Amino acid sequence: MELRQGDSECRVNQKVIVSEENGRAHIATNPDGQYNIRHYRLDGKLVKHETCCDYLLLNDSLQNAYYIELKGHDISRAVEQVLAGERLCRALLKNYVSYYRIVASKSPTLDNMPKKYRNLLDKVGTKRLICKTRRLEEILG
Repeated sequence: MELRQGDSECRVNQKVIVSEENGRAHIATNPDGQYNIRHYRLDGKLVKHETCCDYLLLNDSLQNAYYIELKGHDISRAVEQVLAGERLCRALLKNYVSYYRIVASKSPTLDNMPKKYRNLLDKVGTKRLICKTRRLEEILG
């Protein structure tokens, strides 16, 4: 798989980048278009016969990779998918820091947090793993 600029679904300095599916959305703001951004639809477009997350958002200026999964309610499966996306892209993004974003119908609470989610959260922390209900908005940087 290649991550060519020409396959990106946004302009290099686009100010707002939206990943959207079935009423769930991840909205990233690139303040004043200051960062060089690439945005790819992975699942079903660049990756057709393997499990992976829905989208990959790259901040090439800071070398940050955001693996985005827009999910119904199965948070364990969402964790598997963002990690699978990372594995597929690891060789292409060697110096990038991975961030995991899950937008679901229902976010886990302390009482119902799946083990896979808890394990990833313990490994990477709350800045690199975020799960929100229906809509996640963040400022890149």
